[in-house]
Amino acid sequence: MLLDNEKQAVENLLSYLETESSQETILNEEHIRALSILTFSDNEELQRSAALCYTEIANRLHKPLTHRQTAPLVELLSSSDIQVQKISTLAMSNFILNGPEENKDVLVHCGALSPLIQLLYSRNTEVQCNTCGCLTSLATTDSTKQTIATENGINPLLRLLNSNDVRVQRNAAGAILNLTHLQSNRNELVDKGALPILILLLSSSDEEIQYYSSAALSNIAVNDIHRIMMVAIGNHDVIRDLIKLLLSKKEKVKCQACYALRNLASDGDNQIWIVRFGVLEPLHKVIRNSKKETLGAAVGCLRNLSILKANEPAIVEQGFLPDLCNILKSGTNSESQKHAAGILRNLVVGDHLQAVIDNNCLDALTLCLIDMDTKTSVLSEVTAVLAVMADENIIKKKLLVLHEGQVFYRLVSLASLSNSSDVQYNSAGIIGQLCLKFVPDDLKEANKLGIVLYIDKFLKSKDENFVHIGLWTLGQLLKDVVFVKAFHDHHIEHIVERLISESQSAAILELAQNVDEILTEALLSGDVDTTSDEDDV
Repeated sequence: MLLDNEKQAVENLLSYLETESSQETILNEEHIRALSILTFSDNEELQRSAALCYTEIANRLHKPLTHRQTAPLVELLSSSDIQVQKISTLAMSNFILNGPEENKDVLVHCGALSPLIQLLYSRNTEVQCNTCGCLTSLATTDSTKQTIATENGINPLLRLLNSNDVRVQRNAAGAILNLTHLQSNRNELVDKGALPILILLLSSSDEEIQYYSSAALSNIAVNDIHRIMMVAIGNHDVIRDLIKLLLSKKEKVKCQACYALRNLASDGDNQIWIVRFGVLEPLHKVIRNSKKETLGAAVGCLRNLSILKANEPAIVEQGFLPDLCNILKSGTNSESQKHAAGILRNLVVGDHLQAVIDNNCLDALTLCLIDMDTKTSVLSEVTAVLAVMADENIIKKKLLVLHEGQVFYRLVSLASLSNSSDVQYNSAGIIGQLCLKFVPDDLKEANKLGIVLYIDKFLKSKDENFVHIGLWTLGQLLKDVVFVKAFHDHHIEHIVERLISESQSAAILELAQNVDEILTEALLSGDVDTTSDEDDV
């Protein structure tokens, strides 16, 4: 038998749902009171009715939930009735997925996490599936992720990864993935045995589970100790399984497999094993056929593999160089451009400069350099590899004539105006190398002022490395009467004299004294017109 207040509550809610079906849903105090009466009733049928009402409301209510509106729903999660658990977790999932973002905060603040974690121990697969889905969607802030761990949510989630129901596995894996974004959670997951379970899930036939497990392992693999533990399981099973996922038809699965392999390839031993287990061919296919994030992840993986000198011949023989050039010239993916340049630098530092030259990589690097839209992070890597290559005379000659002098002009501009100290330093190093060769008169005249300005800036820098390369480059430039006059007109000797009197570095003192002697000798020789431009006017 229903109590009078329960009858009235049912009538109110039925009337509410019927009248609100054709207009915007508003959940007022009367409705909340009716839901509360049904929720706290001893009658399980009425509790189910309340849960069903919330499910209906979740599909209609577009405004953020309030604490008053949420409290009965959170209470329903603690019901002992399986049907109420099923329906209330479904309703909560709908509020999270279909409602405003604020609903997540309201549900967490109303205490939804604790009863949800308790529901993970349910034997009903529908309840398990819905509950894992709710926790996955709620675990988007660090505080929520931490709370799930401190409320002992990790153990039941790991247990559900072994469920026979693929939907439960999928949602549990999603929740675990979100928890791995927090370092303290990663440590706890490893301590509680997550690694062998996640590695086993890489072989799942479900693509979503493959995605969640590979992404979770990628996050865990940022820690060197965790990487060692990971590859020790099943004698490098994780490496073999991740390589297989590179052949997946699902783009996001390939992407996360690349990220995981990239992180594992942070260690020298893993770099050997990953190549030995045959990663290069499928990785090459990914690089050729993917775009955006997957391409960046794949090229980043190859970059880590190229750190090991023993891997360099296989990378060159696999034919990656033309693809790296295309990436540099495309200008559409800064992440992949950055890593492509990094790979070329590793190869050049090794024994593969000729292969880099033969595959027209210099042309690709310089095109990327002179492109005004190239990101600073890419310029840092491009100038780094060019600085290494410029040590060779054949490269010096090419850099001076490529793209009708635009390369030299761009280097001068970057050395003086770039907001990145790495780009400035690398560009100055390349210019210093080029000045060891004959610089055409038209390039000298067009870039004279820019060179003077960046040398001035470097000599006044508080960074000794900048002062050092500035003095070394100045010493090379002062062998040319054009630059002797330019720097004399700029009164560079005063800056050099200050360095001689104030420097505490023996290396800088020696360079400064050498520059002072060269400048003095050049001015006394009579080869330089010391009349300033102002006097001429």
